[in-house]
Amino acid sequence: MGGKRSARKPTLLDVGRLAGTSTAVVSYVLNGGPRPVSEKTRVKVEEAIQMLGYRRNPLAGALSGGRSNLIGLLVPDTANAFYGELSRCIEAEGRGRGLLTLLGNTGYGSSLGDEYGEAFSELRPRGIFVTTGEAPRGDDETPRVFLQWAVPGAGSPNVTFNDHEGARLVVEHLVEHGYTDIACLAGEIEVGPAVGREGGWRRAMADAGLPTAGRLVRSSFDRVAAEQAVKRVLRGRDRPRAIYATTDEQALITIRTATNLGLRVPEDLAVVGFDGIREAVLGGFPLTTVRLPLETFAARAFDALDRVHAGDAPRDAILDGTLSVGVTCGCEPRT
Repeated sequence: MGGKRSARKPTLLDVGRLAGTSTAVVSYVLNGGPRPVSEKTRVKVEEAIQMLGYRRNPLAGALSGGRSNLIGLLVPDTANAFYGELSRCIEAEGRGRGLLTLLGNTGYGSSLGDEYGEAFSELRPRGIFVTTGEAPRGDDETPRVFLQWAVPGAGSPNVTFNDHEGARLVVEHLVEHGYTDIACLAGEIEVGPAVGREGGWRRAMADAGLPTAGRLVRSSFDRVAAEQAVKRVLRGRDRPRAIYATTDEQALITIRTATNLGLRVPEDLAVVGFDGIREAVLGGFPLTTVRLPLETFAARAFDALDRVHAGDAPRDAILDGTLSVGVTCGCEPRT
């Protein structure tokens, strides 16, 4: 027993051999059934698992409710850095709870959400996290938790961000700099989180007695497509002094477009965003933005799903973002 442990991962067969039982019995111990195992045999199996350092395959077994240990996650597009980071946080939190995440990119406003939802449901997942606002079909009994995008009346919990307050916070920061001409670069859709992020801008502007007429610009969330809309704004005679972008993706393309046009940020154009993606807040030219607590958000999502399985009434959670001050608003660089 004094030699080095083999680099090969131990299997159910290895555990069964050491415990002096079959792989089926080992599986019964791991899954709590479906057949009973004597206390003496169970102890032998558990001791063998500990001695070998056996770790079960995340796809193996099933939960007591007849559901697998899979989690479905529907997002619009992981090419968008925000959804890429959110997906990683969900995956990491699920892995810590013994669950494996299946990911589906549904696009914006497409029918892929239903297709992925149906495909995931056939795998009997513990639940599906939906970030795109699509309510399930009436015959789909898979538990759902709606993330970022609340779906009132769906009978499922919502875990969202306080988009309105975050937007108000970052726009008020621009107002404190003395900017009076602040445009809002919003997405093409006018539902879900977009409502709060646009509404917070309108509220901050109204509180400061500043106009919003003619200062709302809609563009795609995709950087390549958004560049054309931003270019038209920055080339116009009525160019705003500051731009609040409702996503960091849009803020970054605004900065890049402004630089290509010979404008200086923030000397000629102040820019702020919303989301707090790593690319935006780290590095030598950090964006002023609203940073969202994605790790806490992921934990709240799984907590909400656990309450569904426990039979508790759905309970919504709303998380606040924090103002992350960079240099694109006109503040001095911080050491």
